[in-house]
Amino acid sequence: MNDRRQPGERFQPRLRARLLTGLAIGAVVGAVIGLVVGVLVFDGRTAAILAAVLGGVIGGTLYGAFVGSFASLESPDPGHEPSETEHPLDEPSVDEEHEHRPPRGA
Repeated sequence: MNDRRQPGERFQPRLRARLLTGLAIGAVVGAVIGLVVGVLVFDGRTAAILAAVLGGVIGGTLYGAFVGSFASLESPDPGHEPSETEHPLDEPSVDEEHEHRPPRGA
C-alpha cells in the first residue's frame, strides 16, 4: 500500500484515536477502582466514597492517556507500513553476486 501522506499526517489520526481510547478506558477503570476502594475503606461515608471515585477517575485518566499515547508509537498494522514504492517486496533489496570465488584455504 503506497500512502502519499506525510509522516505527521499518518501519525496524527493514530495518536488521536489511541489517546482518546486510553482516556476513556482509563476514566472508566479508574472510577470502578475508586468505587471499590472507597466502599471497602470508607464504609458508607458518601462524600469520602465520591472523593475516592473522583481520585480514581483522575488517576485512571492520566494513566490511560500515558498508555494510549505510547500505544500510538508502535509499528503500523501489517500491510499498512509506509513505503517508497507501490510493492516494496517485488525487487530484491540486495543484488547477489554470481561470480566464481575460489574455495577458502586453497
